[in-house]
Amino acid sequence: MTMSESNTTLLLHQVENWGYYLLPKSHPHSPGYTGLLVAIRETPTKRHFDPEKIRLQILDEHSVPKRMTFYLKWHLVKSRQVCTGRVILRDRRDKKVEFFTFGGSIESVSVSGETVYSLRSTAPILHLTDKEESIPNLLAAETEILIAKQEVRWKGDDEGFGRQLAQIDPLQLYVASISSLLAHSEQTSTLQKEIAELYTVLRKERNWLKETGQWSDRLPPLEQLLSP
Repeated sequence: MTMSESNTTLLLHQVENWGYYLLPKSHPHSPGYTGLLVAIRETPTKRHFDPEKIRLQILDEHSVPKRMTFYLKWHLVKSRQVCTGRVILRDRRDKKVEFFTFGGSIESVSVSGETVYSLRSTAPILHLTDKEESIPNLLAAETEILIAKQEVRWKGDDEGFGRQLAQIDPLQLYVASISSLLAHSEQTSTLQKEIAELYTVLRKERNWLKETGQWSDRLPPLEQLLSP
């Protein structure tokens, strides 16, 4: 699948003054964004963060999760599925900007001296910062802990676990993660201030998802979704 001319023009316009651009949140209090655009240019602008490469995990041609690094001249001829995990941008000085995704898709468009990668997801894309106690950072870290606990049950079958995780719709994984985290919070009598603030945000997010028909109490728990 290739981008239409109108989509190409829109992408280039959105990032013309930026190295990366976050698409609007689904609602004002969401912990993340609906998409991420990354512009890799042959000649750095030197006006902002100029990414030189983007590293993330995608499904390869055999439907196996694989860490990949995309550069200026690596143009995706079709949309590819992005797996759950970190998305890391680095510039020529090795400075990095980091994100977390619950999964999604990525495609690209190339013009003279520039390639724009477009990452989209049905679940919020979290923008991570140096502030470890920020809500996006905490949510990413807590989600990674949840997933790691389930991976242990696969007893070293990393490929099998990766395939299973990749089969889950990003929004479904997001909802299941929130549900598991909130269930844990209700069983804990005392919480650190930062974690307590995270759970407050997650309760509001659960309410918004219910109001918009995106939450189901019948959704299988994370333990079942990631069962061997």
